[in-house]
Amino acid sequence: MVGELHYNGSFTVSKAPNEVLSFITDLSRAIACVPNMVNYEVLSKDRVRARFRVDLGNEVPIAELRRITADTIVELIGQSGNEVRYRVDGRAAGSAISILLTIKVSGLGNGSQIDWDAVANLGRLLQLMGRFVNIDSLIKRISEDTIRGFIECLLR
Repeated sequence: MVGELHYNGSFTVSKAPNEVLSFITDLSRAIACVPNMVNYEVLSKDRVRARFRVDLGNEVPIAELRRITADTIVELIGQSGNEVRYRVDGRAAGSAISILLTIKVSGLGNGSQIDWDAVANLGRLLQLMGRFVNIDSLIKRISEDTIRGFIECLLR
């Protein structure tokens, strides 16, 4: 069974660290860049209610579970210097999900390096789906899609 999952990565953008930090701490701007967003509501400057879809692919034997909707609360829970922390709590496929995301922004030449680290806890139904879907591959694909979305928004 899948318990606590750890993921991390890094990418670079041609924007100064202060521009990147300004963007990722402005939830009303950043949330719009998440791929497959159905809708969102800004609850406060540090909190957003968001609904997005996730395509699990044809490996899932139950057609109704191939594309799930996640209802979440995304909250900026802290910023210290060049490090920002978010908590994402919600439900997907009838299961609770919880993600703690830490993003660190560093100067790199004329741009920035963005290092991210995520710890995810999936509910029981999603854990069971791990029998049919490569959860690591799925999380990697979602992460890469989200990063591409953020980079496109940052470069506008």
